[in-house]
Amino acid sequence: MSRSTRKGFTLTEFLVVLAIIAILVGLLLPAVRKVREPAARAKCMNNLKQLALAFQNFQTTGSADAASTGSSDASDAAVLPPGCIGAGASPEERLSWIVTLLPYLEQDSLYRQFDFEKGYGENATAGRTRITTFICPESPVAALQDPVTNYVALSGIGLDAARRPAGARGNGFMGYDRLTSWPMIEDGTSNTVALMETRSGLGPWARGGTSNLRGFDPADVPIGGNQRPFGWHRDGMNAAMADGSVRFICASIDPMKLAAAITIAGGEPVDLD
Repeated sequence: MSRSTRKGFTLTEFLVVLAIIAILVGLLLPAVRKVREPAARAKCMNNLKQLALAFQNFQTTGSADAASTGSSDASDAAVLPPGCIGAGASPEERLSWIVTLLPYLEQDSLYRQFDFEKGYGENATAGRTRITTFICPESPVAALQDPVTNYVALSGIGLDAARRPAGARGNGFMGYDRLTSWPMIEDGTSNTVALMETRSGLGPWARGGTSNLRGFDPADVPIGGNQRPFGWHRDGMNAAMADGSVRFICASIDPMKLAAAITIAGGEPVDLD
Protein backbone atom coordinates (compact mmCIF):
# COMPACT_ATOMS: atom_id res chain seq x y z
CA MET A 1 0.00 0.00 0.00
CA SER A 2 1.58 3.20 -1.15
CA ARG A 3 1.30 6.45 0.69
CA SER A 4 1.38 9.82 -0.96
CA THR A 5 3.07 12.61 0.89
CA ARG A 6 2.11 16.29 0.47
CA LYS A 7 4.99 18.65 0.39
CA GLY A 8 4.36 22.27 1.46
CA PHE A 9 6.07 25.43 0.31
CA THR A 10 9.64 25.81 1.31
CA LEU A 11 10.75 29.13 2.74
CA THR A 12 12.56 29.92 -0.48
CA GLU A 13 9.47 29.25 -2.60
CA PHE A 14 7.33 31.37 -0.27
CA LEU A 15 9.74 34.30 -0.56
CA VAL A 16 9.78 33.96 -4.33
CA VAL A 17 5.97 34.13 -4.44
CA LEU A 18 6.00 37.20 -2.22
CA ALA A 19 8.56 38.86 -4.46
CA ILE A 20 6.45 38.16 -7.55
CA ILE A 21 3.35 39.63 -5.86
CA ALA A 22 5.32 42.73 -4.82
CA ILE A 23 6.55 43.21 -8.39
CA LEU A 24 3.03 42.88 -9.78
CA VAL A 25 1.65 45.38 -7.27
CA GLY A 26 4.49 47.76 -8.13
CA LEU A 27 3.60 47.48 -11.80
CA LEU A 28 -0.14 47.90 -11.28
CA LEU A 29 -0.14 50.87 -8.89
CA PRO A 30 1.21 53.43 -11.39
CA ALA A 31 -1.34 52.24 -13.95
CA VAL A 32 -4.18 52.60 -11.44
CA ARG A 33 -2.90 56.05 -10.45
CA LYS A 34 -2.75 57.11 -14.11
CA VAL A 35 -6.43 56.22 -14.49
CA ARG A 36 -7.57 57.58 -11.12
CA GLU A 37 -5.92 61.01 -11.33
CA PRO A 38 -7.45 62.09 -14.68
CA ALA A 39 -10.85 60.81 -13.50
CA ALA A 40 -10.63 62.87 -10.31
CA ARG A 41 -9.53 65.94 -12.24
CA ALA A 42 -12.43 65.52 -14.67
CA LYS A 43 -14.92 65.17 -11.80
CA CYS A 44 -13.47 68.30 -10.20
CA MET A 45 -13.88 70.19 -13.48
CA ASN A 46 -17.48 69.00 -13.68
CA ASN A 47 -18.15 70.30 -10.16
CA LEU A 48 -16.83 73.71 -11.13
CA LYS A 49 -18.85 73.59 -14.35
CA GLN A 50 -22.04 73.05 -12.38
CA LEU A 51 -21.27 75.98 -10.10
CA ALA A 52 -20.40 78.23 -13.05
CA LEU A 53 -23.61 77.35 -14.87
CA ALA A 54 -25.57 77.95 -11.66
CA PHE A 55 -24.27 81.54 -11.74
CA GLN A 56 -25.49 81.86 -15.32
CA ASN A 57 -28.95 80.55 -14.43
CA PHE A 58 -29.13 82.68 -11.30
CA GLN A 59 -28.54 85.85 -13.30
CA THR A 60 -30.75 84.85 -16.23
CA THR A 61 -33.82 83.88 -14.21
CA GLY A 62 -33.77 86.86 -11.89
CA SER A 63 -31.77 85.64 -8.90
CA ALA A 64 -34.14 82.92 -7.65
CA ASP A 65 -35.31 85.02 -4.72
CA ALA A 66 -34.39 88.71 -4.95
CA ALA A 67 -34.79 89.08 -1.20
CA SER A 68 -31.99 86.60 -0.56
CA THR A 69 -29.41 88.46 -2.65
CA GLY A 70 -29.07 91.35 -0.28
CA SER A 71 -30.61 93.72 -2.84
CA SER A 72 -33.26 96.13 -1.65
CA ASP A 73 -34.55 96.66 -5.18
CA ALA A 74 -36.06 93.84 -7.20
CA SER A 75 -34.88 95.61 -10.36
CA ASP A 76 -31.36 94.67 -9.33
CA ALA A 77 -32.19 91.00 -9.92
CA ALA A 78 -30.02 90.77 -13.07
CA VAL A 79 -26.83 90.61 -11.03
CA LEU A 80 -24.62 87.96 -9.50
CA PRO A 81 -25.15 87.17 -5.83
CA PRO A 82 -23.03 89.01 -3.25
CA GLY A 83 -20.51 87.04 -1.23
CA CYS A 84 -22.58 87.19 1.94
CA ILE A 85 -26.29 87.27 2.70
CA GLY A 86 -28.35 87.15 5.87
CA ALA A 87 -27.76 88.72 9.25
CA GLY A 88 -24.45 89.05 11.05
CA ALA A 89 -21.80 91.57 12.02
CA SER A 90 -18.95 89.77 10.23
CA PRO A 91 -18.81 87.73 6.98
CA GLU A 92 -18.29 84.54 9.00
CA GLU A 93 -21.53 85.15 10.90
CA ARG A 94 -23.51 85.37 7.64
CA LEU A 95 -24.52 82.93 4.92
CA SER A 96 -22.43 82.44 1.79
CA TRP A 97 -23.06 83.01 -1.89
CA ILE A 98 -23.23 79.24 -2.38
CA VAL A 99 -26.55 79.10 -0.52
CA THR A 100 -28.17 81.31 -3.18
CA LEU A 101 -27.15 78.87 -5.92
CA LEU A 102 -28.74 75.79 -4.33
CA PRO A 103 -31.93 75.90 -6.47
CA TYR A 104 -29.75 75.70 -9.59
CA LEU A 105 -27.82 72.73 -8.25
CA GLU A 106 -30.87 70.48 -7.74
CA GLN A 107 -30.93 71.41 -4.04
CA ASP A 108 -34.16 73.40 -3.92
CA SER A 109 -35.51 71.56 -0.87
CA LEU A 110 -32.34 72.33 1.06
CA TYR A 111 -32.47 75.96 -0.08
CA ARG A 112 -35.92 76.29 1.45
CA GLN A 113 -34.60 75.22 4.85
CA PHE A 114 -32.55 78.41 5.15
CA ASP A 115 -33.91 81.52 6.82
CA PHE A 116 -32.33 84.47 5.00
CA GLU A 117 -33.24 86.91 7.74
CA LYS A 118 -30.86 85.06 10.05
CA GLY A 119 -27.16 84.33 10.06
CA TYR A 120 -25.07 81.19 9.67
CA GLY A 121 -25.29 80.13 13.30
CA GLU A 122 -29.08 80.08 13.24
CA ASN A 123 -29.00 78.13 9.97
CA ALA A 124 -26.32 75.69 11.10
CA THR A 125 -28.57 72.62 10.84
CA ALA A 126 -29.18 73.12 7.12
CA GLY A 127 -25.57 74.25 6.65
CA ARG A 128 -24.22 70.96 7.98
CA THR A 129 -25.41 69.11 4.89
CA ARG A 130 -22.49 67.63 2.96
CA ILE A 131 -22.73 68.13 -0.81
CA THR A 132 -20.20 66.29 -2.97
CA THR A 133 -20.50 68.84 -5.78
CA PHE A 134 -18.61 71.28 -3.53
CA ILE A 135 -15.68 68.92 -2.92
CA CYS A 136 -12.79 67.95 -5.19
CA PRO A 137 -12.66 64.12 -5.23
CA GLU A 138 -8.85 64.22 -5.01
CA SER A 139 -8.88 66.39 -1.89
CA PRO A 140 -8.13 64.75 1.48
CA VAL A 141 -11.53 65.93 2.75
CA ALA A 142 -13.33 63.87 0.07
CA ALA A 143 -13.31 60.84 2.36
CA LEU A 144 -14.69 62.81 5.30
CA GLN A 145 -18.23 63.88 6.08
CA ASP A 146 -17.37 67.53 6.70
CA PRO A 147 -19.73 70.05 5.00
CA VAL A 148 -16.87 72.01 3.45
CA THR A 149 -16.00 73.23 -0.04
CA ASN A 150 -12.82 73.21 -2.12
CA TYR A 151 -14.11 75.94 -4.43
CA VAL A 152 -13.70 79.65 -3.76
CA ALA A 153 -14.97 82.69 -5.64
CA LEU A 154 -12.40 85.37 -6.46
CA SER A 155 -12.92 88.84 -4.97
CA GLY A 156 -9.98 90.51 -6.73
CA ILE A 157 -6.37 91.47 -6.14
CA GLY A 158 -5.38 91.93 -2.51
CA LEU A 159 -6.49 90.10 0.60
CA ASP A 160 -8.97 92.91 1.38
CA ALA A 161 -10.61 92.78 -2.06
CA ALA A 162 -13.85 91.23 -0.80
CA ARG A 163 -14.56 94.32 1.32
CA ARG A 164 -14.08 96.88 -1.44
CA PRO A 165 -17.05 98.69 -3.04
CA ALA A 166 -18.14 98.28 -6.63
CA GLY A 167 -15.91 100.05 -9.14
CA ALA A 168 -12.74 99.84 -7.06
CA ARG A 169 -9.50 99.10 -8.88
CA GLY A 170 -8.54 95.43 -8.78
CA ASN A 171 -12.04 94.12 -8.10
CA GLY A 172 -12.81 90.56 -9.03
CA PHE A 173 -15.92 88.49 -9.66
CA MET A 174 -17.56 88.99 -6.27
CA GLY A 175 -17.37 90.95 -3.00
CA TYR A 176 -18.96 90.47 0.40
CA ASP A 177 -21.70 93.01 -0.25
CA ARG A 178 -21.18 94.44 -3.73
CA LEU A 179 -23.31 93.32 -6.63
CA THR A 180 -21.71 92.51 -9.98
CA SER A 181 -23.52 92.46 -13.31
CA TRP A 182 -22.21 91.03 -16.58
CA PRO A 183 -21.62 94.51 -18.11
CA MET A 184 -19.32 95.29 -15.19
CA ILE A 185 -17.01 92.46 -16.32
CA GLU A 186 -15.34 94.69 -18.91
CA ASP A 187 -12.41 92.34 -19.52
CA GLY A 188 -14.88 89.78 -20.90
CA THR A 189 -16.46 86.83 -19.16
CA SER A 190 -14.26 84.35 -21.04
CA ASN A 191 -11.18 86.19 -19.75
CA THR A 192 -12.25 86.46 -16.11
CA VAL A 193 -11.70 83.78 -13.48
CA ALA A 194 -14.77 83.33 -11.27
CA LEU A 195 -13.87 80.27 -9.19
CA MET A 196 -10.72 78.39 -8.25
CA GLU A 197 -10.10 75.21 -6.32
CA THR A 198 -8.12 75.20 -3.09
CA ARG A 199 -7.05 72.89 -0.28
CA SER A 200 -6.13 75.56 2.24
CA GLY A 201 -8.33 77.35 4.75
CA LEU A 202 -11.29 75.08 4.08
CA GLY A 203 -14.52 75.83 5.88
CA PRO A 204 -18.29 75.32 5.72
CA TRP A 205 -19.77 75.97 2.29
CA ALA A 206 -22.79 77.69 3.82
CA ARG A 207 -20.78 80.13 5.96
CA GLY A 208 -19.62 83.47 4.60
CA GLY A 209 -16.02 84.59 4.70
CA THR A 210 -12.72 83.34 3.37
CA SER A 211 -13.73 79.68 3.26
CA ASN A 212 -15.44 80.37 -0.07
CA LEU A 213 -14.52 83.95 -1.13
CA ARG A 214 -10.93 85.24 -1.30
CA GLY A 215 -8.66 87.86 -2.73
CA PHE A 216 -5.40 86.97 -4.47
CA ASP A 217 -1.95 88.28 -3.63
CA PRO A 218 0.40 87.70 -6.61
CA ALA A 219 3.38 87.88 -4.26
CA ASP A 220 2.16 84.86 -2.29
CA VAL A 221 4.09 82.18 -4.16
CA PRO A 222 4.04 79.39 -5.05
CA ILE A 223 0.39 79.84 -5.87
CA GLY A 224 -0.53 76.14 -5.99
CA GLY A 225 -0.22 73.20 -3.64
CA ASN A 226 -1.26 72.08 -0.19
CA GLN A 227 -1.55 75.06 2.18
CA ARG A 228 -1.06 77.41 -0.78
CA PRO A 229 -3.68 79.77 -2.25
CA PHE A 230 -4.99 77.37 -4.90
CA GLY A 231 -4.90 73.79 -6.22
CA TRP A 232 -4.11 71.01 -6.33
CA HIS A 233 -3.91 68.34 -9.00
CA ARG A 234 -0.75 67.06 -10.56
CA ASP A 235 0.90 70.00 -12.36
CA GLY A 236 -1.88 72.53 -11.74
CA MET A 237 -5.41 73.46 -10.74
CA ASN A 238 -8.91 73.84 -12.15
CA ALA A 239 -10.63 77.19 -12.60
CA ALA A 240 -14.10 78.25 -13.75
CA MET A 241 -14.37 81.32 -15.94
CA ALA A 242 -17.22 83.81 -15.70
CA ASP A 243 -18.65 82.62 -19.03
CA GLY A 244 -19.26 79.14 -17.57
CA SER A 245 -16.26 77.42 -19.14
CA VAL A 246 -13.73 75.50 -17.04
CA ARG A 247 -10.02 75.23 -17.72
CA PHE A 248 -6.89 73.73 -16.22
CA ILE A 249 -4.21 76.22 -15.16
CA CYS A 250 -0.63 75.01 -14.95
CA ALA A 251 1.22 75.39 -11.68
CA SER A 252 4.02 77.20 -13.47
CA ILE A 253 1.82 80.12 -14.55
CA ASP A 254 3.18 83.60 -13.90
CA PRO A 255 1.24 84.96 -10.87
CA MET A 256 0.78 88.28 -12.65
CA LYS A 257 -0.94 86.53 -15.55
CA LEU A 258 -3.34 84.92 -13.12
CA ALA A 259 -3.89 88.28 -11.42
CA ALA A 260 -4.81 89.82 -14.80
CA ALA A 261 -7.45 87.13 -15.28
CA ILE A 262 -8.92 87.65 -11.81
CA THR A 263 -9.74 91.34 -12.25
CA ILE A 264 -13.00 92.14 -14.03
CA ALA A 265 -12.07 95.53 -15.45
CA GLY A 266 -8.30 95.82 -15.42
CA GLY A 267 -7.90 96.14 -19.15
CA GLU A 268 -4.82 93.86 -19.09
CA PRO A 269 -4.16 91.21 -21.76
CA VAL A 270 -5.14 87.81 -20.40
CA ASP A 271 -3.01 84.74 -21.05
CA LEU A 272 -3.56 81.69 -18.84
CA ASP A 273 -1.40 79.34 -20.94
